[in-house]
Amino acid sequence: MDISKFSHLVAIEEASRRLTIFRLFENGTKSLYTQIRLPPRKADEDKSAYEKFVHDLGENILLDSPSARRLLGL
Repeated sequence: MDISKFSHLVAIEEASRRLTIFRLFENGTKSLYTQIRLPPRKADEDKSAYEKFVHDLGENILLDSPSARRLLGL
């Protein structure tokens, strides 16, 4: 299995308010990459927590992606 060839699958578990990111490989297997708790309040109630969550989510996906790192020069 070539570790550099995978996509990301993002799943949200509403009951636990958790977002999970999996690596999805070309052969159909998936592995857990990371989990992030959703902010406790809605975006209009705590804008800074929402902005941090969105930043962390994007950073997690982009920094884990070999393609994104290559294209962005990271």
